[in-house]
Amino acid sequence: MKKTTLSTAALLASLGLATTAFAADRGLTQDELSSLLDSAQQYGFTHFEEISVDDGNELELEGWREDGWKLEVDMNIASGDTIKEEQRQDQIPDWGLSFDEVNKALDSAMGEGLQRFESLEVESSGSIEIEGYNDQNQEIEIYLNSSDFSVTGVTND
Repeated sequence: MKKTTLSTAALLASLGLATTAFAADRGLTQDELSSLLDSAQQYGFTHFEEISVDDGNELELEGWREDGWKLEVDMNIASGDTIKEEQRQDQIPDWGLSFDEVNKALDSAMGEGLQRFESLEVESSGSIEIEGYNDQNQEIEIYLNSSDFSVTGVTND
């Protein structure tokens, strides 16, 4: 009798679960993130302060609606379902990133080697930090200027 050994990745792939499982363990591809951000528009987000993968299975979003209300939403990565939603009256700061600006920042980060996304955070000073993984699954941090999305630094861990 011949014994067959499957790696976890091969087993998950055979079950159709590899993409979701890998995304949960090591960040999101730009397409996976884009799909989840499309879902975020349903909540009224127009500007973002922070987007991050938490515990491998949740996407945390912090930002603002067009009317200035501050939103915090946690979504299940696999289903897109809402886990938590909070809001409070506030004003959109000049430094919050729109959907288009988030995509420009991600494009710049991809140009520096980002393959899988973990987090994006914009500071009131105008700097953006994007963390994730490169094509060798090593951690990478990319720092950008929010005015033109130029790269100001890259750190590989």
